[in-house]
Formats: sequence, structure tokens, C-alpha cells
Amino acid sequence: MNNREYFIEKLSNYFKKNNTFGVNILIALDDLKKANKKIGYLEVDKFLLNFINICKTTTQDIDNSIIARMNGSEFCIFLPEYSNKKALSIAKKIQLETELLIKEFNIDNLVNIFIGLYSYTKKENPSTLLAHSDEALTKAQLSIDGIYHKSLHSTDEIMSIKEWEKMINKAISSNSFYFISFKAVDVENKKILHNRLSLSLKSEDNTIYRYNQFMPIVYKLNLVEEFYDNILEMMFKTPDETLKEFICSLRLPYEYLILKNSYTKIQNILDKYNNNLPFSLSIEISDKFASKHIEETIKYKSMFNKHNIQIELYDFEYTNIEYIKKLKPVYIKSDANYLLSIDLSKLSFIKENINTKLIATNVKNKQLLEKLEDREIYLIQGSVTQYL
Repeated sequence: MNNREYFIEKLSNYFKKNNTFGVNILIALDDLKKANKKIGYLEVDKFLLNFINICKTTTQDIDNSIIARMNGSEFCIFLPEYSNKKALSIAKKIQLETELLIKEFNIDNLVNIFIGLYSYTKKENPSTLLAHSDEALTKAQLSIDGIYHKSLHSTDEIMSIKEWEKMINKAISSNSFYFISFKAVDVENKKILHNRLSLSLKSEDNTIYRYNQFMPIVYKLNLVEEFYDNILEMMFKTPDETLKEFICSLRLPYEYLILKNSYTKIQNILDKYNNNLPFSLSIEISDKFASKHIEETIKYKSMFNKHNIQIELYDFEYTNIEYIKKLKPVYIKSDANYLLSIDLSKLSFIKENINTKLIATNVKNKQLLEKLEDREIYLIQGSVTQYL
């Protein structure tokens, strides 16, 4: 099997002669070490040979494609002048056949396959292409279906505004959104605090769009009210049973809470379904909304409390903390880089005077985590939690 050095050399030579589009696929197989312990090195080698054969067979008719093993558990497939739709189809085929292979070797409780796709539209150097591919793979490892497709195109370039509008409106009317969850973790006591809920959209052709892809379009089209009305109705009417007995949080943005009818609509949904959730829920409200509209926020809190729902604050930045003493949120969430940038004296004052647990968000790597621990911040949220 070709190695990383071969892949980079071939990629460099290709981009010297070509300035075009295509897709790079990065695949990870975890945890092969556990598989080695269970079935032995020889059987794992057989498994890998079969997996490599799946990759080669699936891409054998694609001109100038390159396949290489980047390290012990990661593999790259470069597909020049290949469309996004066809590349995603290739990725799904490899995923399906590999999952069957994993079961065949009786390691389905140990090994998982994750696939990141990166679409490029111009000549790139290998390190940039691999960096984007690696980012896509990281997001795939956090996703519900194990596949993530990254493109440097803006959402407007992926589809026209009219196409987005049609798809989002259809998704709202047909409940085509679903929840995915991300952990908030207490690293000191090694336990999960709760699961933060986010949203994905599945289109008619089964393409998955993430929150950060479709939400800017929701705002642009002034569909915030319809979107969150639908999401709240969906959450309480047909709750996700896979979240049973978990503690979950859902973020309601400033732009929705500030709307004239939001309070009444939320109240009607809560009264209608009367604690129909199989999991414990807290609602995240932004520091921006709560600090500017403290009386409305207290009113929201009172309504939520009647239905055993707690509140949290997110995007907290130190300004006036007096309102927080009135509000008494169960958690306060603040960006990790912000918490590392403020004076230690200010951080200590927050901890001593608020009497609420502080969670650092957007913790992306272990270096950031170690810096937070130096400041005695042990409650975190972000992509690093997948490695804990």
C-alpha cells in the first residue's frame, strides 16, 4: 500500500500540471489497537487487506485517483475532476462495505469507520488540502452518521438562495430536521455533565446539512420564527427516545427570544405536551439577551421551572454579573479563549460571586484543555471531548 510520502509526491506532481476541481477523502478506522487485542495482529492484517481492496475496487475506474495509507489507521483517496455527489456516493459505498467487513471479523463493538470529504476548486498545496481533509474527518467523528463533507464554497455557492429557501421550507413543513448531541464533560471527575443538542437537516436526496451550513440561510430568509417554532414542537411532540434518561440542553438564540410571540408560543407548547420528554432539559439563553432583558429572562425562567426545565447562559462575557445572581442559571458557558484572556482576578471574582458552574466552550485540543486546567477550569465542551 502506498504511504504518506508517496501520496504527497503524487499530489504535488498532479497540481503542478493541473488547476482543476475534485474531492479528497480521508478515512479513519478506530480502535484498531483494541481489535489487535481481541482477534490478534494476523486477523487485523487480513481485515486491513480486505478494507484496502474495498477502496481500490470502488475507485478503480476513476482516472488519476490516488490511494495511500497515511498512518496506522488513516487512509486517503484523492479523486481529481470528480463531482461532490459522486464522491459522496463513493464514500457511502466504502462505509457500508467496511461496516459489513467489521461485522464479518467480529470487531463491530470495537472498530468504527469515519470519513471526511474535502472538495477543492483550484490548485492547492498538499499540506493545505490535507489540513482541510483532516478538519472534515474530525467533524465526521463528531457526526451522527460518521461522514462529513467540507467545502470552501459559501452556502450561496453550494445552492442558490431560492434552492435553499425551497429546501428549508420543505424541511420545516415535513420535520426533516433531527438532533445530534455533543458532550459537556467534567474532566476532573471524569463524567458527562450533559449533552448539548444541535441540529442537522436531511434533504430529499439524503444529503446531510449541518447547523452551521443552513442556519445562516435561515437568518437571511427571516425564517427564524418558523424554524424554532417547528423545532420546539418536534422536540416535545415526538421526543428522541435515544436520549432517554440523558440530561440535554437546547440553545434558543437571541433572535428568536426577542420576537413578540415567542414566549406565548413556547408556553403553549409546554402546556400542550405537559412534560412529555424522556430526558431532562435545560434551555440555553445568551448573555446578550439575559443582560439586556433581565425581566423577560426571569419570566422565561419561571415558565420553564414550572415544567422542570432549567436555564443556562451561553456566550457569557464579564460585564455586569449582578443580574446573574437574580437569574441563578444552572450553568454559565463562555468561550475557552475568552476565559484564558481575562485577568485571573476577574475570573476568581466570577467564580466566587456567581455560585454557578462555569463551562468552557469551543475547547478544540488538549493544549487548550491544559491551559484551562491551569486556571482550575475543569468543565468543558468542544471537539476535544471525543478523545477523553
